[in-house]
Order: sequence, then structure tokens, then C-alpha cells
Amino acid sequence: MKFSILYREPEKSGRGEVFDLAYELSLDRAVRKMIPDTRRADYFLGVLTRPLTDVASIVYRQQILRDFIDFPDLYDELRTLFSRYDRVRADWQGMRSGTNPQSGAINRRALLDYTFASLKVTAMFPKTLLSFYTSFADAISKYEVQSEGLKGIAEYCREMLANDSLNEIERISALFRYKTPKDFEFSSLAELDQAIRLVSCDLCGIEEIDDKPINPLVKLFTRKKNGETPIFDVESDEATVDDALYISNESLRRIDAALTSVTAGIYDAFFGLSAEMVFYDAALDIIRSLEELKIDYVFPAVLPPEEDSFRLITLRDFSLIIEGKTGADIIPRDAALLKSSDGFLIHGKSNTGKTSLLRSIAIAHIFAQAGLPVTAKSAELSIRRGLYAHFSSAEEDFRAGDTAGRFEGEVQQMARIIDGVEEHPYSLILLNETFQTTSYTEGAEGMWDILDTLHLVRAKYIFVTRMNKMFDFIDRERVGTIEMTKEFPRYKNPAEISAADADYPAYIEGKTET
Repeated sequence: MKFSILYREPEKSGRGEVFDLAYELSLDRAVRKMIPDTRRADYFLGVLTRPLTDVASIVYRQQILRDFIDFPDLYDELRTLFSRYDRVRADWQGMRSGTNPQSGAINRRALLDYTFASLKVTAMFPKTLLSFYTSFADAISKYEVQSEGLKGIAEYCREMLANDSLNEIERISALFRYKTPKDFEFSSLAELDQAIRLVSCDLCGIEEIDDKPINPLVKLFTRKKNGETPIFDVESDEATVDDALYISNESLRRIDAALTSVTAGIYDAFFGLSAEMVFYDAALDIIRSLEELKIDYVFPAVLPPEEDSFRLITLRDFSLIIEGKTGADIIPRDAALLKSSDGFLIHGKSNTGKTSLLRSIAIAHIFAQAGLPVTAKSAELSIRRGLYAHFSSAEEDFRAGDTAGRFEGEVQQMARIIDGVEEHPYSLILLNETFQTTSYTEGAEGMWDILDTLHLVRAKYIFVTRMNKMFDFIDRERVGTIEMTKEFPRYKNPAEISAADADYPAYIEGKTET
């Protein structure tokens, strides 16, 4: 059993693909503005760029974040407990290293003392782990948590605390914590081969003694292959004692190894949760910042990939936060992509927020598939198994005169995107002014040849463009449009576009300023 507060099934957690989005969307800059701690920001961005691809996993993470929002004291308690728990292994290893025997010749009595010291260290940790299990269960039980993940941790802890086998391990460990070899009489089961060579030793009995003899009393059991087990009581002469010390050491070493293995297995169940809490640290920092900036946010309804659609109401561009803007400064937009459509084109006058809308849609998908709220009042979207973007700097290239080099680079990047969507059905491609560095006629024709085939690999697109020629090619039954204005976007899904639409032909005839 291995627990995670980020992944519902750690060993099976599917990941989607994100293609160069953090940089393209200025998402990395916005995150670092809200999370000045570099380590936390890097960890958070790392999780964002590995989007979840099934509804249950996303809801699992949403629920835990909701619990931490609702119960900040629980969040503080668990963060402290998980951090201390993760340090247990380092403490254990440090204490064990302190039991190493001194260099040089080691007699068997010294070796027995070393093995017993190692066993004493190991014996301390089952009790330590049980105390953490008690603390975990008690902390979570104080609150009415709703998340599957936190409820599962509490339930597992209670089961382990009631586990007779684990309690038996604790009772065995208690024998060794505060004693020395001289406090016990050991009985060992020794197996010999036909040449009367020692094959294995197992501790089969241990009794505390009040009168501590100089030499331990050891009963040797030899097991013959025919199943007979004669018993020999040995004299306490020097040679015999030396053999007894060796057999005792081997027996204790085996029980130390067994306790170490069991304890490590128990410990691993919760190891690493402290690192995963860094994601929630960052998420809560972002949520607090959104509240201070008066930016609306909502946990989206997440749909299976096959729904292949989204609907975002009063969506704001998260990345504009790096410009110091608040909710009142960022113009909200609505956007929707129908299951029946292949995608849509965004067009409109300059400085009307076309790129901002495209970026907002991309970030909404990334945040949703990370189990985070999105900056909207209402959100419903299907999972994307791949998110790809290309944001052109066409105007700069025109000024620099390197249009040929830029166009070649764009073609290569589009080829990489196409390779990705072929492997990840139900992907979403976000394109901003792509192929603008060539002539508008050639760019429009080339781009449409690409867009018109994406539905064959179950991919959809959103394309911001100033190439009027694109509107000569689009299939009005499959492609929607958003005309951006400074006041509000005018969205037309394929069912609403018709040849009789007065605004539509005016645009494609070039009568509307772009």
C-alpha cells in the first residue's frame, strides 16, 4: 500500500502531454509572481505540466484541495506531521550509522554487541510509526472532511492500529529497546549441512534473566535432514562460548533484518506526502492571491475526453496578473466549444483581447486537469489528453525581415504538434497568428490544409488569425467563430453561422477592420 495526496492511483496515474505551454502562455511568470519561493513554484509548475487524464483522479485532487480550503487548521497539522514523518528515515539511518563497529579486528562479543545495538535502533521505530498513525487518524477525524484521499488515510491508520500482527511486531520490538545481550538467555535454532557446517540460525526463544552471567547460556539445536532434532546442552568453556556468541549474533542479525524489512515496508506507505504537500502550499497561495485581487474562481465540472467540449463563463486571463491587474481590470470573456464542431477561429480588431482569450482557455484546461479552480464564474470542460500551443511573434518577424526563417520554424513546430496529437486523441491545439509570416493567401491555404484534417485524429483547435482568406475555406457546419470586440465577444457556433448572416460575409470580404 502506497498513499498519495496527488494521485488517486500512484502506480497507474495517467498523464497527458503539454507541449511548451508554460512559457508560451506566460504561465511560469504568473506562478512565480504569486509564489516567490522558487522551490515551491518549480514543483507546482512541474505538476501542472503533467495533466491528469481521468475524471476520478482530477476529482480526487479537487476534493483534497477543497478540504484544505475549508479546514486550514487541518492543513497546518498535516503539513507538520507529514514533514516530521518524512524525516523518520533520515533519523533512523543516522542512528544506525552510529552503531557501526570500530575498525580493526572485531571479536565475536563485540560483533554481538554491534548487532544488538542495531536491533535496538530498529526496535524503536515500529512504536514511532504507530504514534504517527495515531496522530494522522486523530487529526483528520477532528474535521468533517469530504475527500476520498484524506478519509482513506484516516481509515488505513485506524486499521493498522487495530492490526494484531503489527501490534505483535511492536511487542517483539519492545524486548530490545532498553536491554543488552546480558539481560537475556537466547535459544537459537541452527541448521547444519552434511559436513556439519552452519547453514542458518534463527532465534527461537528469548527470556529475560535476573542474574546476568558473564557468558550467555545458549541452547544449540541442530536439525538433521531426517527431521530428528537432538538437543545439546553445552558447557560454558571459552571455545563453546565463542561459538555460542557467533550463533547468537547470526540469529539476532536475522531478526534485525526481518524487523528492518517490515518497518521499512510500513513506513513507505506514507513516505513522500510532505513533498506532495508543496503542490497544495502553492495552490493555496494562488487562491489567496486571487481572493485579494478579487478575481472569481470556481472548481470546474470535468467531463470524460469523449465529451470533447468546453463551456467557460466569465473567464479571466490568469496571466494578466503579472501586469499587476485585478479582477476589475481584467475583462471577462465567455467561450464554448461544441462536441459537434472541429474548432473555432478567433478574429477581431487589434487590442480586443484575442490572444488573451486564447491564453485563458489554455490555462483553464491546464488548471482543471491539475485539480485546481479556474478563473471563471462557471466552467465545464472535457479532459484533453494533449494540450499544444503555438504563439507566433509575427509582427516582430516582419519588422526584422526574417520571415522565411520564422516560417520554416513554424512549419517544424506544427509538424511536432501533429505527431503529438496522432498519439493523443482528444487533444486541443491553440494557435496564435501561426503562418502570418508568409503571404496571407499562402498561409491561409496551408493552415486550412492542416486544420481540416485534425478531426481525423480526434483533435480540435482554436485559432487566432488575421488572415481573412481563412473564412473562404472553413466548413460552416463544423467550424465556429468568435469575433472579439472591446465590449464583448460575439460567439457563433456552427449551427448559428449561415450564408444569410450579414456580419459574416462582411468580415470575409475585408470590410471589417482586423
